[in-house]
Amino acid sequence: MTTTTLSPLPTQTLRNADIPTLVNLLQDNRSRTLDLVVPTNSIRFYQGNLSLGGHEAILDESGVTDVNGLYQTAHIVDQNIADLFGIPVRYVRRMRAEKVSLLDTNVNAWADDAEGTSLLRILQGTDPNSPDTVGLVRAVLSSKYNLSFDHLDTVMSFLQGLREAGLDASNISGIDLSNERLYISVNVPQIAIDAKELVKGYRSPFNGLSGEELPLMNAGLVFTNSEVGRGAFQILPKAILQVCTNGLTRAVDGFRKVHLGGRLQEGSVKWSSDTVKASNAFVRAQVKDAVSSFLSEGYLENLRDDLLKEAGVEITDVVGTIEVVSKKLQYSAEEQDAILADFIKGGQVTSGGILNAVTSVAQRIEDPDRSHDFNNSALDAMKVAARYALANA
Repeated sequence: MTTTTLSPLPTQTLRNADIPTLVNLLQDNRSRTLDLVVPTNSIRFYQGNLSLGGHEAILDESGVTDVNGLYQTAHIVDQNIADLFGIPVRYVRRMRAEKVSLLDTNVNAWADDAEGTSLLRILQGTDPNSPDTVGLVRAVLSSKYNLSFDHLDTVMSFLQGLREAGLDASNISGIDLSNERLYISVNVPQIAIDAKELVKGYRSPFNGLSGEELPLMNAGLVFTNSEVGRGAFQILPKAILQVCTNGLTRAVDGFRKVHLGGRLQEGSVKWSSDTVKASNAFVRAQVKDAVSSFLSEGYLENLRDDLLKEAGVEITDVVGTIEVVSKKLQYSAEEQDAILADFIKGGQVTSGGILNAVTSVAQRIEDPDRSHDFNNSALDAMKVAARYALANA
């Protein structure tokens, strides 16, 4: 019988990665993963870290794992704790930044009166910047959270579903991973339609090509998943303008599965092979349905026609329109300036030009979550711009 030895935690963020890099990281994470259901009133903070004590060691095929010790907390845990104990999250983060002892006092006092159980999602490992800790608490969730849609199994099932649908790894155009979500983009250039009205007058800020030179829009998909309660498993349709590779997602049509199930019992959690097989089969079926629903010229034509209803509104007050869009969609000042710059470079002085500016800026945002959220706001940006321009014509 051996005691598990902790190794350093790897970075949990990937941007524009490939499949082997992603799978290697997810396999490493699986070997470190500890899912523990604890009484909520046993949660304790010490110097801003989550402290576990009094829990029995876990005995499995890899050896004996002592789960007790200090754990760093991911950024999302502040939101989890705020939700769990009814503390404003801004106050939680202020205490962490300015007076961490007050954070410990508040959390521990509210935990004393808490009822029920909570699920701790943990990665075990060392960090030279925090030598007293033995891992990272990725999230504090409801004990009803469904763990059967973990990234590794879901990714492998997604890839198998693509193969069964006649696609393969060459159709993977981008992989992004944050501490909170995973994104896999699929590009199918062989399924394309004429979109010259959407790109009329547009010039790519990346390669200088014009919409007249490359007026095609092709089909694609975006797969997203979260292991820490930051969104359902989803497969969304994506349309890619070939002139600039700007991608537009339409969430309203997507397939999704919420991570909720029956309440978990206290202790270390392991899903049965039957549960995992059922989840994997669900993912493959969703891929098949998404391919048949979204990867067609008919779907692209309907999307293009919907976009054209509001894409052609002339923008005369460029600065004012982008200010209104940015305020409505809560873009930062830096993002607002980037949209203005790309709008001017693009040369398409319409509401559709606003959409293209937003999607092009999204490609350059380094944070994976912000990049994808920003891209997903492009349709709303176009609509706000069109309505503002019409109201002030």
